[in-house]
Amino acid sequence: MATNEFSLPKRSLLGFFAHPGSLADYLALTQHSVTCNDQHTVLYHNLHSLYSYFTSTELRKHYEGTTVLVDGMPVIWLMQLFRIPVSRADRLTYVDFIMPLMQQARDNDWSVFHVGQASSVQTQALDIIRARYPGLRISGHDGYFNQEPNSAESLAVIDQINAAQSDIVLVGFGAPKQEAWLHAHRSLIEAPIVFTCGACMEYVAGAVKTPPRWMGRMGLEWSFRLLENPRRFAFRYLLEPLLLGAILTWNGMRDLFSAKRS
Repeated sequence: MATNEFSLPKRSLLGFFAHPGSLADYLALTQHSVTCNDQHTVLYHNLHSLYSYFTSTELRKHYEGTTVLVDGMPVIWLMQLFRIPVSRADRLTYVDFIMPLMQQARDNDWSVFHVGQASSVQTQALDIIRARYPGLRISGHDGYFNQEPNSAESLAVIDQINAAQSDIVLVGFGAPKQEAWLHAHRSLIEAPIVFTCGACMEYVAGAVKTPPRWMGRMGLEWSFRLLENPRRFAFRYLLEPLLLGAILTWNGMRDLFSAKRS
């Protein structure tokens, strides 16, 4: 199996890394991965995932050796602050990515498998995608099974993925469960490319409202979600950024001190 034949530029900053890229970049990565059977695992970073990343040693291990798309504009702004050559186009959310990805799969006759969400939500989302892209081969399994490493239920789901001869796999349990499950089982999944996609199918199904895209371009989706569900998102959007800011500041000071000593 070919490996590492195609990659996006890796950008490292303040103790984390990512591979910022545009929609076209990630469609090109997918095209190469499936066509050349070059295995890739694609995770993502936004402020919430960064907070989880820095507060969980296990999660940091799960990111090792993966491709990490930038899902949040604040991460792009942070990179720009440190003069990393990125632009707004290098931020890619699944709200913008999922349908072009499904069209690419349909046009190339690739098989897609989604794991995650409640069965009713997933069924509705997949029906919407099939209606939009007739002929697309897409199937799935809900996220309500024993996700422990190598559990009988996890292995049964992987058997379904492989039996479908999946080219693209989408895993949407939400962080950090999706990263942990994928880290434990990626070697058993034969699909060339696997994406963690969070609540993507909830947005497709309409179970969760999609923020207006102008808010996405300005990096303001957080305010839409906070107003819609303050109980669920208050800590994530009001406190986590402050705690993450302290972590990043400490990392920056540590790096500066280390540079002066060397």
